[in-house]
Amino acid sequence: MLGLLLSVSASTALSQAPPPSAGDSKVLPVASAPKAASTKKPRLVTLQMAEGLRFDPPRLEAQPGEVLKFELENVDISHQPHNFVLVKPGQVQEVVKLSMEMGETGPNKGFIPEHPSILASSGKVVEPDGKVSLTFTAPMEPGIYGYVCSVPGHGMVMYGALYVGTPMPPLAKDLNIPQLTLEKGLAGGGRRPFVQRIFMPQSGPASIAVALPGSLNYCFDAGNCRVRYVWSGPFLDGTKHWRGSGKDLGEMGDQAWWRSTASLLRFGGGKEDPSIETKFLGYTLNDGLPEFHYRIGKQEVFQTVIPSGKGVEMRFRLPQVKSKVSVAPDGEGLWKCPDGVERKGVFEVPSGKAKGFSVFLERKDQPPQKEASAPTSKNSHLHTP
Repeated sequence: MLGLLLSVSASTALSQAPPPSAGDSKVLPVASAPKAASTKKPRLVTLQMAEGLRFDPPRLEAQPGEVLKFELENVDISHQPHNFVLVKPGQVQEVVKLSMEMGETGPNKGFIPEHPSILASSGKVVEPDGKVSLTFTAPMEPGIYGYVCSVPGHGMVMYGALYVGTPMPPLAKDLNIPQLTLEKGLAGGGRRPFVQRIFMPQSGPASIAVALPGSLNYCFDAGNCRVRYVWSGPFLDGTKHWRGSGKDLGEMGDQAWWRSTASLLRFGGGKEDPSIETKFLGYTLNDGLPEFHYRIGKQEVFQTVIPSGKGVEMRFRLPQVKSKVSVAPDGEGLWKCPDGVERKGVFEVPSGKAKGFSVFLERKDQPPQKEASAPTSKNSHLHTP
């Protein structure tokens, strides 16, 4: 059986199922509550009711029996009232339906219906700029517990999920949160192209994630001056990074389908020389796409990555080059270099074409792609490390 302990802050009334009538400040006992409450200090969780009819964050984690203290804040800049209702697994839409049937009694009861699936609530609507404190012990039974704003017209899109003793899937694949909220949770809010400096998995600390127009994304490692990997689908979930100490890694929407093990470019013989120093010099944005500027030894390199067919095109500009350049593809993928001649898996670009050339990378066994439209910036800005 599920059990829940609630307490009310000195300034704000709280309720649990069923909600108290107007003027009733008592907290009703929970059926089958645990005999002994946890003595652990509650973990503070801030949950905001934000513009666009959404909860921020849209999902939370807790261990069975963990004591949480919610600080509920209505920061909706459209000045709409909201509420908070936590329910048993699979009961969000049922509670939303009942709230719309409350009629004239709805406002006095905070649009919170009486239903056995309701485990906790704000007890009333939270007005714009208002706050409510809610302390409770998470259910002992693992599961995905929904929370929703049951104000009429809100609940169909304004809901989230509390994962109790259950691992959360990647944000981009979470079916327990609304699609609109999912996009808001991704870096850039679903906009493409978009550039995000963030710690990334299997990359150096100076990583830059880029969402390309369409559905492709890549990670550029500014420390090593090269593209680390490319992946398809949703961009990047940075929720843990932004809400934590800033040291958490961004989470990709899908697995990378290509990863590099070394720099693509070779100078003076076609072999990589690890003793040659690389230095990142910044990047500029052109139509929202970054052109990276770095130095390999004494050679300046400008690199842009754009979507092309079923993969990406890597454009290189080497304004000072005076000799041939070798391109050594690595990792999985299908490679082409129209300006180069392939010899033993390495493309040799002659000096006459080395000042500006492209390398094309496509995914092996490419699945059907889903194109996504997104606004494109027409401005150019300079960024430096």
